[in-house]
Amino acid sequence: MLAADDLRAATLFSRLSDREIDALIPIVREQTQAKGTPLFHEGEPMDRLYLVISGWVTLFRDTNTGQRVVIRVFGPGETLAEAALFLDSAFPASGEVAEDARLVSIDRAAFERLLAASPRVATGMIASLAMHLRALTIEVEQLKTRTATERIAAFLLTCCPDGRKARSTFELPYDKSLIAQRLGMQPESLSRNLAKLGCHGISIDRNRVTIDDPKVLENALGSGTLGRLSSG
Repeated sequence: MLAADDLRAATLFSRLSDREIDALIPIVREQTQAKGTPLFHEGEPMDRLYLVISGWVTLFRDTNTGQRVVIRVFGPGETLAEAALFLDSAFPASGEVAEDARLVSIDRAAFERLLAASPRVATGMIASLAMHLRALTIEVEQLKTRTATERIAAFLLTCCPDGRKARSTFELPYDKSLIAQRLGMQPESLSRNLAKLGCHGISIDRNRVTIDDPKVLENALGSGTLGRLSSG
């Protein structure tokens, strides 16, 4: 059952009062979707936004040659398609559930009513869009300036639980093929460069990763040491 904290976890709604959150719950639609379920397709009318409660959603475009270009992957607490509330146009990309997900959606008309009733929603939207822009800027910078091994290491560090304490073990959040797409490389390149990180205390068994000391890996990433390991 949808709880107030589920909505307040999103930057978009974090500034709302308890009363405003209570008013929001009845107008959102909660849904559970299986991996691979399409949410919207490029070219369809933009008529709603989505909040990820759990799981992962990927935003992508397919090229004329059939290649899938991943624009971004959204996780718990993140919203996508906010632009639908400002632009009377079509979705510029497609959205698909990358791992089994619990979502809420809110249609354009309902959100416009909420926006008129609570200016704080507008502040939250600005903050949310600014965070998306910052995340995209960082990802573009990493694609331009970091080697494949460095991009993998940076990604794994973001997956570490417990504030990157000594010896961290976790499951990869989604398929390796999607991780490779997100990091701008081929799956075989991901596998090769993951293996090379073994000398920096990283071991992987299927989707389970162990980092002996995340701080050591973080220091190696900062010093440029990992750049010499990269291939492909």
